[in-house]
Amino acid sequence: MKVRPPTFRDVEFKPHALVKGGVQGKLILPNNITVSIVGGPTLYGDGVDTFEVAAWYTDSGDWIKLGDHDDVKGYVDKDDVDFILNQLSKL
Repeated sequence: MKVRPPTFRDVEFKPHALVKGGVQGKLILPNNITVSIVGGPTLYGDGVDTFEVAAWYTDSGDWIKLGDHDDVKGYVDKDDVDFILNQLSKL
């Protein structure tokens, strides 16, 4: 049976540990990739409509490049989070 990739709705957000008024969520995908989704004041997304996304291989800690020039992709809307999660699930 094929497992569906996770979506934005699967992310459980909590208050950000360091950014007052921010949120943070984390998923570990079935292929052992960790995805961090955060937003709030001073971050690259407001934490309501846009978010900052980063991903790494859970075992090695090696970052996965999500943008042309950076490991972190900023100002990502919910639909684009779904797209990123789908793409990462295929690695």
